[in-house]
Amino acid sequence: MSKIKKKPILLFLIVLVALYIIIYIVPKVTGALKSSYTVEYGELQTYDKTDGYFVRNEKVYFARSGGSENRYMSEGKLVRKGTTVMALEGSSDASEESKFQSIRDGIGSDKVKTDSFVTEDEGIVTYYADGHESEFTPDNMAKKSYSSYRELKNDDLVKLARSSVAKGDPVFKIVDRSGWYIVCYIPNDHGSRYKEGYKVSIVLDGSTDLVGRISQKKTESGKVKLMIRTDYYYKKFATQRVAEVKLITSDAMGLVIYNSSITRKDGHEGVYVKQKTGHYEFTRINVISTDGKKSVITKSYFYDSKGNSIPSVKSYDEVLRRAS
Repeated sequence: MSKIKKKPILLFLIVLVALYIIIYIVPKVTGALKSSYTVEYGELQTYDKTDGYFVRNEKVYFARSGGSENRYMSEGKLVRKGTTVMALEGSSDASEESKFQSIRDGIGSDKVKTDSFVTEDEGIVTYYADGHESEFTPDNMAKKSYSSYRELKNDDLVKLARSSVAKGDPVFKIVDRSGWYIVCYIPNDHGSRYKEGYKVSIVLDGSTDLVGRISQKKTESGKVKLMIRTDYYYKKFATQRVAEVKLITSDAMGLVIYNSSITRKDGHEGVYVKQKTGHYEFTRINVISTDGKKSVITKSYFYDSKGNSIPSVKSYDEVLRRAS
């Protein structure tokens, strides 16, 4: 008898749980009950996040003789051609062979040997080197492979400033400030966003904003390789070799809609907007920018190619999510 009485209660609980799932859970997970949405004004950025590899025109100077170091120029100082950066006093043979061997091996014969420590070119002075100065240059960066770039690390940086210098030791580096490069690899299907000669906004390490121009673009290893030139100043550009990069190709303001809402009628692009009667009516739109999933469109009205004013979607209009 007690089992029979419990059955209605059990059924009630099952129905209650099922209704809760249908009303609250399913819409949040799948959006199944949302056939339309309210359009609002907002911002849409189209961007790629990837690693950026710095390539520069740079020369490492090596001492012809040893001695105690006396530096005249501070780290990061912009100096002219013919500037005396430092001097050596007395003599010293206390070479730190193991510490600087990677730099000697990496640079090879492409070095500046000096006993006057006078700069051959204008540029930024830095007392750091990583041995990749001759390996990655603007002249050969297009030929370098993706696997080669991936091996670059900021941990390879070696401090050159110290009290005693031996003959043949690296002592400072001069980096060309007039222009430097950021090499990036992006997904192949995003390649159409980038064109040679076009400008692109760049955010380095999430904090520094730059602008660069795409000097070269090529396909490599199933990715698109971008070589971006910039003359913007970045505090770490002379020492850092790798950075987290955000490449922004579009940053638009307007009404934000889903691309699934967009369809065509009579040769025009548009969406279906809900009317006071409850019916949906085709309304033409003007797409400003898209990231492939969402688009920013002109608010209220736009002008067509003939100069005619075309009424369009307004803020808080209700738009059909799937035009089909």
